[in-house]
Amino acid sequence: MPKLRALWIRLRGLIGRKSEDFNAELESHLQLHIEDNLRRGMTPEQARREALIKLGGIEQTRQAYRERQSLPPIESLWQDIRFGLRMLWKSPGFTVTAVLTLALGIGANTAIFSVVKAVLMAPLPYKDPSRIVAVWTASPARGNQPLPNSPGDFAIWKKSGIFEDLAPSYDDEKTLTGQGSPQFLIGYAVSANYLRILGVQPQLGRLYTDEEDKPGGPKVALLSNHLWRATFHSDPNIVGKAITLDGKPCTVLGVMPPTFDYPPTVDLWNPAAMAPSDFDDFNRTYVRILGRLRSGITLEAAQKEINALEAQTALAHPSTDNGNRVVLAPIRQQLVGDIRKPLLILLGAVGLVLLIACANTAGLALARNAERQKEISVRLALGATRLRLLRQFVTENLLLAIMGGAAGILLALAGTRLLLPLFPNDVANLQIPKVTEIPIDGGVLLFALVITMLSTFLFGVLPVLKATRAEASDAMKESARSATASRRSNRSRSAIVVSEVAISLILLTAAGLVVASFQRVMNSDLGFQSDHVLALQVFLPLDRYPSNDQEKRRALVNEAISRMSAVPGVKSAGATNFLPLIGFWGTTNFLFHGQVPPKDGQLPEADNRLMTPGYMQTMGIPLLRGRAFTDADRSDSAHVAMINQTFARQYFKDKDPIGEELNLGTVDKPDWWRIVGISGDVKSFGQDQPTHADIYRPFDQDPFPLVAFVLHTDTDPASMIKPAEQALWSLDPDLPVFKAIPMDSLANQSLALRRASSVLISGFAILALVLACIGIYGVMAYAVTQRTQEIGVRMALGAGRSDVLRLILGFGFRLILAGVIIGLAGALATTRLLTSLLFETTPLNPLIFSSAAAVLIAVAVLASYLPARRAASIDPINALRTE
Repeated sequence: MPKLRALWIRLRGLIGRKSEDFNAELESHLQLHIEDNLRRGMTPEQARREALIKLGGIEQTRQAYRERQSLPPIESLWQDIRFGLRMLWKSPGFTVTAVLTLALGIGANTAIFSVVKAVLMAPLPYKDPSRIVAVWTASPARGNQPLPNSPGDFAIWKKSGIFEDLAPSYDDEKTLTGQGSPQFLIGYAVSANYLRILGVQPQLGRLYTDEEDKPGGPKVALLSNHLWRATFHSDPNIVGKAITLDGKPCTVLGVMPPTFDYPPTVDLWNPAAMAPSDFDDFNRTYVRILGRLRSGITLEAAQKEINALEAQTALAHPSTDNGNRVVLAPIRQQLVGDIRKPLLILLGAVGLVLLIACANTAGLALARNAERQKEISVRLALGATRLRLLRQFVTENLLLAIMGGAAGILLALAGTRLLLPLFPNDVANLQIPKVTEIPIDGGVLLFALVITMLSTFLFGVLPVLKATRAEASDAMKESARSATASRRSNRSRSAIVVSEVAISLILLTAAGLVVASFQRVMNSDLGFQSDHVLALQVFLPLDRYPSNDQEKRRALVNEAISRMSAVPGVKSAGATNFLPLIGFWGTTNFLFHGQVPPKDGQLPEADNRLMTPGYMQTMGIPLLRGRAFTDADRSDSAHVAMINQTFARQYFKDKDPIGEELNLGTVDKPDWWRIVGISGDVKSFGQDQPTHADIYRPFDQDPFPLVAFVLHTDTDPASMIKPAEQALWSLDPDLPVFKAIPMDSLANQSLALRRASSVLISGFAILALVLACIGIYGVMAYAVTQRTQEIGVRMALGAGRSDVLRLILGFGFRLILAGVIIGLAGALATTRLLTSLLFETTPLNPLIFSSAAAVLIAVAVLASYLPARRAASIDPINALRTE
C-alpha cells in the first residue's frame, strides 16, 4: 500500500502539469479507477484488470468514442436526446425539483402574460386605431378630472382642422319591454359618423345613415351582440323587426359584432339626432366626443393645437371655458383605464420570480455538474471537443426546460381563472375593461416557448460553460478532490444565492407595501353602514315619468318606499339618486348669498345628491349638526339642503354653515336653498378615493329619473331581492331594475382590483421566498458535502461541533447579508413604481423594509442551519475515509 500511495502521488504530479498526450491522460484516468478498486479491497492485478474492463481498453475506448463523434447530425442529435433522458432519469431528485421550479416560474409568467396580452396587446377591431382619440375637458372647478364636453366646444373643435372627423355622443338609457320582464338597457346615442370613425360594420344588417341621424328621424337602433344573444336568443331575422323602447316602437337596423364593445357594457346604439341649435350651448357638459386625428399629425402636436384653440374659446366664453384644458386620450388608453399599471407591475414581479427559478435551477445544475466532473474529464481525455460537450449539456437542459415549460402551461391554464377577480363587472366607477375569460391562445403559447428558451439560457449556459471550460487534466485533478469544492464553483454558487436573496427581498418589500396599503383601505371608513343593506337601482322611463310630471315621480318613489318598508324582514327604507360606489354621479354649480361670481367664470362645484327622509337612517350616515330631512320637506315647502363635512370644512372653515343659503341657479335666475344640517362624509367613489364636497336635497323637492332604493334588512339582503322587486312591480310592472345588489357586495367588489393585486404580489413574494430558501439550502448542503474531509480534519485537530456550526453558518450568513444589502438598494429604486397602488402608505416605509429584511434573514438562516447542523454531526473518522 505505501508503494501504491507513492505511485499515486507521482501520477498526481504528472496530472498537475498540462499534457498534450491523450494516452498519458487516459493512463492517469485509468490509475484513478485502479486506486478506487484498491480501496474496495482488490489486489493490484484485480484492480488493474477491472479498470481496463470498465474502460473497455484504452485504445478501443478512444476509437469507439471517436466513431460516435462522427455520426450524422440527425443520429447525433437523437443520441444526445436519448443520453440526456437517461441522465435525467438517473437523477430523479434533481429532475423533479428542477422541473417543478421551472414550472412555477414559467406558469406564473404565462398566466400573467395571458392577461397582459388580452388587455394591453390585443389588436383593436377598429380602423387605424392609433389615430382614434377620445376628447375630454378638464376644469379646475371640477377637480381637473377629464369629463364630458359642451356641444358648443364640440362645434368649435370640429371646424379646427385638427381632426379628420369628429363625432358627438351621450348616454341614453332605455327601457325594453315586451321581452319578458322589463329590462333597463345602457343605451348610447351616437352620431352616424361615430361608427364610421371606428370603422366597424354590423355582423347583421347595416349602420344608420346621416339622414336617419336627424331630429324627428325614424326610431332605429343597433343591438350589441350580447343583448342579441341573451334577450333575442340570436334571432337571425332580428333585422327589420320592431322592439319596444321607452314604450315606443324602434326598428332594429343591425347587430354589432362580438368584438365591438365601445364604450364597454353598452347594450344598444341609436342616433344622437342633435339639432344645429344644440351646438350653441356652452353651459351643459354632457357630450362625449370621439375623433380621428388628421393624417400626419402626432398626438402631442394635436394636444398642443387644441389647447391653444381652447384658450381662444375661453376669451369668448369666459364663464364656461376659462381655465379649461382639453385631454386627448388614445382609444386603447380609454379601454384599458385603471388596469394598465397594476398589470405591468404584476408582470415585472412575476418576471423576478422566473429569475429566481432560473437561478435555483442553475445552482442545482452547478452542483450536479460538479458530481459529473469525472465523466467530463473522461470525455475530454477521449478526444471530445468542448463544442460537442456543450451541445450535449444544452440538450439535457433543453429537455429539462421543455418539461418545465409544459408543466408551466398546465399551471397557467388553471391559474388564469384565478385572475378574473382583477376585472369586477358590477362596479362602474372602476375604469377597467370588461373581461369574462382569459384565453391561452397561440400568442401566449409562443410567449411560453420564448421564456422556456430564455430559461434554458439563464439556468443552463453558466453551468455548461463551467463544466466544459477546464482542460482535461484540470478537470480530472479537480474531480479527484472531494475535500473542498473549487473556488470557481463556490463563487458561482455564492453569486446565485446572493441574487436569489436580493430579488426575494425586492418582492417581499413590494408585497409588504401593497398589503399594508390594502389593510389601510379596508380599515378606512366608508361613511355608511354596508352590512344588511340592499340596493335596487331603477331608471324611471321618461315616456311615462316625464320631467314635466314630477308629481308622478314623487308618488311612485314614496309609495314604493312605503311598500318596501312593509316587506317582512325590512327595518327601514329610503331612496337617493346616485348610490355610493355604483359609478353614477352628477354635479351642480353654486354661489353663496352675497358672493360675487368669480371673474374667471369658474363657479365652485359640488356633487348633487338627492335623498328621501329615511335614506340617512337606512344607510347609517351620521348627522353631525343641525337636522335631517323630514316628511315636511315637500315640494310646496321651503327649499332646504344639507352639506357633508368636506363641504363645510372646505367652504366654511370655522364658520357655522347652518342657516346659510346656497344659490343653485344662476345669477340672473337664482334658486336659493337653506342649509339645515351637516352629514358625515361618504366615500362615494371608493374607500381609497378622495371625498368630494356634497350637497344633499330632498328628493320631493327635485325628483330625478334615476332612483336607487335602499333597504336595511334583518336577514341576508340578497334573499330580499325578489320581495323588494315584487313590491316595486306591484306599482309598475314595466319598471326595469337596473341592478339589485347588497351594499357589502358592492363595497367588496369596489376593492376587487386592489385585493387581487395584493394577493398576487404577495403570492409571488412567498413563492420567491420559498424558491430562494430551497436554493440556499441546496447550495449550503452541497457545500457541506464538498467540505466533508475538511470538516473531518478540523474536528480531528480539536474543533468542536459549535466551531463547525459557526463555520458553515458564517459562510451562509455572509451570502445572505450581501443579498439583503443589494436587495434593499434594489427595493429603494423599484418600490417607487408602486405609488399608484398605495393608499396612505409611503413607498419608502422603513418599518416594512426592515420587516421584510428580518423575515428573509430569519428564513434564509434557517435554510442554512439545517445543512450546518448536519455538518456539525459528521464523524471525523468517516470523513477522513472519503478520499
